[in-house]
Amino acid sequence: MKKIEFIDVHVHGFLKPADKHRFKENITVLIDQGLEKIIITALPYHNFDYHLKLSLAPDHIQPVIGTDNVDETTLLADWTREYGFDKIVIPFIDVRFLTEKIRETILAAKVSGCRGVKGAFIPEPDRVLNVQGIPQALGISIDSYCRIQEEIFSCAHELNLPLLYHINLSQYYDWIATLLKKFPRLTINIPHLGYSLRKVTELLKHFENTYTDPSYLISLLKKNNRRYLSFISTYYRKILSGSDAIITGAPEDIIAYPHYFDSLALPDTSKDRILRKNAHTFLSLPA
Repeated sequence: MKKIEFIDVHVHGFLKPADKHRFKENITVLIDQGLEKIIITALPYHNFDYHLKLSLAPDHIQPVIGTDNVDETTLLADWTREYGFDKIVIPFIDVRFLTEKIRETILAAKVSGCRGVKGAFIPEPDRVLNVQGIPQALGISIDSYCRIQEEIFSCAHELNLPLLYHINLSQYYDWIATLLKKFPRLTINIPHLGYSLRKVTELLKHFENTYTDPSYLISLLKKNNRRYLSFISTYYRKILSGSDAIITGAPEDIIAYPHYFDSLALPDTSKDRILRKNAHTFLSLPA
């Protein structure tokens, strides 16, 4: 298989203590395939019932959900340090289920080495993901949930942390556009093309520091639909390579994306922007 240099900006941990060696093996395989850096999101400790966790997890995530509650951020930091992956792994704290101590938690994560924030806007049951709405599951009002989300945006903006934020733009475009106007310096990646090519195009046009990735859409991308090819060709400066894979899953789920982008009839400079250089800007890394 051809070795392609790439950065994956969207990989989940969902780590358990038993995953330690698989974590090492998979990152080693990815490095051999050209991995330069990888954003891995990790959840802090939550005292959640197993059935509650399942109700909040999409179908493809449920098989890796453990019965025990652990602090994934600690596992990720410890394993990254132990295996010498410090220059490869970029940890993001996943705050989608936080209901209190928002700023305190994000600031502590930054101090301990987290380089960004992962969030999700799921204010009501989601038919695409087949999950409960987060406020309903956690027993808070939608108004409270929206205030918490705004505080997450505010903290990321204030602390100069990039934000990876799941949202269905076909439903909630106006909500996020209002927040992005309020926090103009915030650097944000909207994954899955925002579930709407039309709406994500609007967002990229109007907000300079906004990016997107086509994570979990590899099957759709491989159909070579003209609309998607045109979008990639036009907005290659705003597209990141992200997979939405699980780091302890099959490495092929991650590698498929750089190979897809490499196969496109684009100039090499455009491919390199998608595969690496846009991520450098998103993460404020040296060129």
